[in-house]
Amino acid sequence: MPRLGSNEDRAGAYRRLLDASARSFGYAYQFTHVRCEAGQAANKVLLDQLPQAWELTGALQSVRLCGSVQVIAAAETLVAATGDLDLNAKSADRFQQQADAVVAARDAFLDVCREDLAYTARWWQIRRRIKERRFLRKQAER
Repeated sequence: MPRLGSNEDRAGAYRRLLDASARSFGYAYQFTHVRCEAGQAANKVLLDQLPQAWELTGALQSVRLCGSVQVIAAAETLVAATGDLDLNAKSADRFQQQADAVVAARDAFLDVCREDLAYTARWWQIRRRIKERRFLRKQAER
C-alpha cells in the first residue's frame, strides 16, 4: 500500500483525475452532438451524466490531498475548463473553442504531473535530455 504523498499515490490520484476528465469531456462532446440532432429528447442523457461530474470532483479532491501546489492549480484549471463546456452551444465553433481549452488544460496538467513525478529530465541529466530531443525530433518527422 503506497504511503500518502508517495510517487505511486500521487500518480494514482493524477491518473484518476485524467480518467474522470476524459470521461466527462467525452460525455459532454457526445451530448452536444446528440442534442443538435435530437433536441429536447436528449435531456435524459444529461441526467445519466451526473455521476461523471461527481467523479471529476472526487478526483480533484484526491489531487488536492497529495499533489503539489503547481499540480493542484493545473488540476483546478482542467476541472474548470471541463465544467465550462456549454452543452447547449448552438455554434459548433464556440463548442470547439471550449473543447480546445479542455485539451490545452489537460496537456498543461500532464506536463506539471510529469515534472512533479520526475518523469522529465532534469537539467543535470544531459544524456537523458539528448535522447528525449532525438526521440521528439523523430516523432515530429513522422
